[in-house]
Amino acid sequence: MPELVKGAGFNRAPARRDLGMDEVFGLSQSAETALYEATKQGLANPQGVAKSFSPSFMPQLGNFMAMGGVGNGAAIQELLEIVSAEVGKNITLTSPLSTGLVPFDLAKPSKLIYPTYSPLRNRIPRTPGAGTSHRAKIITAISGSQTGQPILDVAIPELVTGAGSLNNWPLNLPPSGAQTAVDWNIPYKFFGVSESASFLAQYAGQGFEDAYALANFILMQEALQAEEYQIMEATGTAVTAPSITLATRAPGANETAISGSPVNVYVRVTATNFFGETVASTVQHVAVGTSSEVIDVTITPSRGASQYKVYAGTGSTDPGVGGSFFVVAQGGTKYTLQGAVPVTGPTPPTADTGTSSSYRYEGLLSVLDGHAVTDASVYPAGFDGGYINKNVGNTLVSSVVDTALEQLWDLSSNSFRANPAELMGEGSDIVRLSNDIKTNTALNYRLNITQDEVGGMRGGAAISEYVNPVTRSTVAITVHPWQRQGVAYLLSYTLPQPYSNVSNVMENVMVQDLVGIQWPVIDASYRSSAFWYGTFAVSAPQYCAVLGGLQTSSATPWA
Repeated sequence: MPELVKGAGFNRAPARRDLGMDEVFGLSQSAETALYEATKQGLANPQGVAKSFSPSFMPQLGNFMAMGGVGNGAAIQELLEIVSAEVGKNITLTSPLSTGLVPFDLAKPSKLIYPTYSPLRNRIPRTPGAGTSHRAKIITAISGSQTGQPILDVAIPELVTGAGSLNNWPLNLPPSGAQTAVDWNIPYKFFGVSESASFLAQYAGQGFEDAYALANFILMQEALQAEEYQIMEATGTAVTAPSITLATRAPGANETAISGSPVNVYVRVTATNFFGETVASTVQHVAVGTSSEVIDVTITPSRGASQYKVYAGTGSTDPGVGGSFFVVAQGGTKYTLQGAVPVTGPTPPTADTGTSSSYRYEGLLSVLDGHAVTDASVYPAGFDGGYINKNVGNTLVSSVVDTALEQLWDLSSNSFRANPAELMGEGSDIVRLSNDIKTNTALNYRLNITQDEVGGMRGGAAISEYVNPVTRSTVAITVHPWQRQGVAYLLSYTLPQPYSNVSNVMENVMVQDLVGIQWPVIDASYRSSAFWYGTFAVSAPQYCAVLGGLQTSSATPWA
């Protein structure tokens, strides 16, 4: 009662004052007495209380009782509707507001649960640069290095001591060696990203979150991740469309024949990287007869591409770009069309959607698979991966890795006796490699477990390192969170030989490293930007390898 009456001093002007404790207790005693008397009167004289009801209520109540009272469902429902209209003014979770008269248990500040990873950017050294490009004079071969110059025969006769004349001076000096060198010139590129917060967002967020601080924090995260994608797959020259071949065959035990035979099937394929998709390949056509058949699509890889999109359609004539329909995106170079060929869906682009930009440098994929040399002409001839296989046509298994490690060491391609330190790939590709190693390796070991250790056993196994079968050194196995399925790398970060004057195989050479700018306020917003100016430079790509065209299945149906 004191809580109910303490505002009585504000009920009319000019009173409007806080009541003293004596006044509050006096009023609450009077209110309690009045409530008691009213309740007692209602119990003693119900007819007097009922007079205040709506005129329609009492006849309805009489009808309800005459129709059987609680035994009649229709009567109960009708009475409830009347009572609800008259006295149903209770406060509930949905009344008088659908959202309820309840507080919001809002945790503050906002939760940021998205992934942010930039492992290559964080791992690759950042070195200072100057000017508009990073240049070097690189010696790629000397006599005996087996990297472009022949072995030097240094066997000679005894030097002439007393004979001879000035005609053949300086007599029979030992033979000279030979060297090969190139000029290496990698241009710098400019990058930037911005975020902003409006005045209203900043003001209204007080007590919950500093909107401008959040915008700046997200700005830095976006800058780091944006640079990671540039390092991985950027290129300044458009990726070319792949070519394809089609072949029909009888379906395997786990395959479904093309439906609707006989039918004409038309297929196109595009190449993709993180930034865009190429135009479609030249359309290929195959007629599926009345017998049960599936179609194997074989893709000739494109340099600079990490995945491919397969489009298929049916018709009596070449449907062209407008008649092909998206089937699947994959990193492998083989795909089996089976079952029902799509009749609707997205079509391939008629123009490149952004696989390149003149403002980008050449990223890791472009450098290692030769796109930066052959298509972009940024790196000199020979400055690509020591082993390039963009058409593995199998899952990532130990035999594929062993072949790459052997080729990197044996100088059979463009390698320089490379002994890589890391195998980096996409998660599912690495899982398949781990499973292959566990399946095909004789695991000779013994477990000694005492009774008190039984409850603490941990299951599962994963391969974190791989022994190079040629050099006997260990290769770390790493999952890159953004790597696309279908491509893996064998990476060297330093050179094995001393006195090379090459501190790092790959570097982020920065004229201006990441810098944050808070712009002057020119409208009702706070704005920030991050900039950096530099390049990703691989001075010795011959010590690395790229494995592309990795399938998700080692058997048909190809996928």
